[in-house]
Amino acid sequence: RGKPTLIITGRSDALVAINHSSRAYTAFNRLVEGTASQLAYIEVANAQHFDTFLPFSGFDTRSVPLHPYFIQGMNAMHAKLKNGAALPASQVVRTTVRGGTPGAAPALTAANVPPFVTTPAAADAITFNGTSVNLPK
Repeated sequence: RGKPTLIITGRSDALVAINHSSRAYTAFNRLVEGTASQLAYIEVANAQHFDTFLPFSGFDTRSVPLHPYFIQGMNAMHAKLKNGAALPASQVVRTTVRGGTPGAAPALTAANVPPFVTTPAAADAITFNGTSVNLPK
């Protein structure tokens, strides 16, 4: 119904399959609302469902936290509602895993979790074609 909406999801979510939840909802919203939709959809590479798993061996080397994007998303929505700022365009955020030895991954840095941007590069933009959501690899 034309309400500003921001969906941020981890691309590596193994608990709630994004292809059957957030991606499907995004496609349905676009079908119903068309270009009038105020939904922005962001997928964060290497992020999964629960940040509380990140300290555990194996998760630490191959996952990044999703929570920084939640905070950034809340700030973006606040700016939209309070000042009329544009929500970010739908996009994939390219993160970098820490790697290293499971259970002893290097410290997380800002380079691992870059912010989403207002206008993504073409290679990172999530676009729509009819009833399809076009997702960059």
